[in-house]
Amino acid sequence: MKLSALFSILTLSLFVFSCGGDDDNDDPYAGVPSSEIVDVDLRDATLSGSASSSGRGAAVGQKWWTQKVSKIDLSGECGDNESQEITDGYYYGFYPSGEYYAKTSQDATPIRAGSWQWEDDDTKDAIIISSVVFTLRGLNSDELIIASDQSQASCTVITWEQFNNPYEE
Repeated sequence: MKLSALFSILTLSLFVFSCGGDDDNDDPYAGVPSSEIVDVDLRDATLSGSASSSGRGAAVGQKWWTQKVSKIDLSGECGDNESQEITDGYYYGFYPSGEYYAKTSQDATPIRAGSWQWEDDDTKDAIIISSVVFTLRGLNSDELIIASDQSQASCTVITWEQFNNPYEE
């Protein structure tokens, strides 16, 4: 099942992130796409479909994003692990309550995939998904791009996801 592959990516990300480390690269996200990012006051509504991430129940007009690509780029000495790319076309929703859901089709029942929150409520330039910090590389009416830079010893992992074709329920 392809949904399990996404959970594998998140699990690998969590493993590498938990060991932490410093990275001397000037731009760790070279090669990761980027696009326009809306103003801070529009980010809640653009991401979730709700004007607030205060946790007051489900959003009216919940926004769902179509996964275009999910990628793990490994560099350095990373053991037997290899870079991965997944293009499952699943749908993902960032609920204002702080829950993160996935579904296999627009008509499918959402399955809780984890939790999310803004890393900083004032700047809203990164989100935390299941304890991993993802920097916004794009957030607008058409596209969401998030990326995370994680290192352990001599292994560096850049995990990024690109979503498009949002719709509201």
